[in-house]
Amino acid sequence: MIRLGTAGATLAAVFVMTIAGTGCAAAPQDRTPAFHPAAPPPATATAGPQTGAGAGPTVAYPWQPGRPELGVQVYWDDNPDEPVELVRAKARQVVDYVVGLEANALCVSFPFFTDTARSNAVRGGRTTPTPERLGILLDEARRSGLRVTLRPTLDERTLTAANPLDWRGTIRPGDRDAWFASYRRFLTPYLALAARTGVATVVIGTELSSLEGDPRWAELAAYTRTLFGGETGYAFNWDVFVHTAVRMPVDRVGVDAYPELPLSDDASVAELAAGWHSWLDRRARGQMPNLLLYEVGAPAQDGIYRHPANPNNGGPVNEVVQQRWFAAACQMARERSLAGLYWWRVDFHADPATVDPLRDRHESFAGRAAEQTIRGCFSGWRAVR
Repeated sequence: MIRLGTAGATLAAVFVMTIAGTGCAAAPQDRTPAFHPAAPPPATATAGPQTGAGAGPTVAYPWQPGRPELGVQVYWDDNPDEPVELVRAKARQVVDYVVGLEANALCVSFPFFTDTARSNAVRGGRTTPTPERLGILLDEARRSGLRVTLRPTLDERTLTAANPLDWRGTIRPGDRDAWFASYRRFLTPYLALAARTGVATVVIGTELSSLEGDPRWAELAAYTRTLFGGETGYAFNWDVFVHTAVRMPVDRVGVDAYPELPLSDDASVAELAAGWHSWLDRRARGQMPNLLLYEVGAPAQDGIYRHPANPNNGGPVNEVVQQRWFAAACQMARERSLAGLYWWRVDFHADPATVDPLRDRHESFAGRAAEQTIRGCFSGWRAVR
């Protein structure tokens, strides 16, 4: 487990100051901009992350075109009452942890909202980080040499509250022109932020299955390229991806990968990897160098191979099944020469140095056996690419 002494101490100090001061608690066209880390990589490659003056560790082997994106998903449900000093300390803490996993990339997922499944508008909410606050995390990631992807994700809480069967993939706005116009307005300041801060990719849609294939996506993608200028992406849900004939008009297609495999908890890594291959074979066989896995994860609990997307935080922790799932996913991704993968997920507000792996949320990998598997996956993968 990586211990972030410096970042953790900084966060604690900021937290104390806050309390004292306030009293409150087809091969895609490459549209990726040239990558120039704000904190330059070391002159000679070393076995682990390097520490720059005041910037924390930096990526030893930064991403470049032709290398896989070895990434971690960071999910940020903002608390707008937190001062910017605390936000920066948390951002530094998260980035230090990600770099310590031997990653070269970070994807920031953050929520936006709609009122019902039939609404014609989307909006930011109280927990949607503003571009200014989001820019703090992007700045820290760039200082450490991480490739950055920005991924706004439609929050499902209002949808499932009204109908447990609804989720982001079942929205059905009555006026799609109005919906896409609203979404474009929401995205605009984040696209400007992405252009200003050197973000490599903006994922313009995530798991919006019911809207896939709509011709309005082409207009939104063109607008994104004009304002942002970098790579555009789309993330399919795992079930739709393997049988859909829809081609999204973006530069990079990815999938949030939670295949349901009919295997028991004692299945080996080899059996699990074969299951991953069988799932992806339903889409295409052989090498898939243009495909990204935008989410790979599974909770540390019994029975996950059949339902990896469904955590049960009340049950006992089973680190072994989670670790094997991660190892199998990495093995498959390397054997298929995928463009990379992102592990789901690190909570922006969690301190990886202090989590209790026996009591933490089951989908977390911090401090668990899967954490070391991630590190081994990334260090081994980069050695052969």
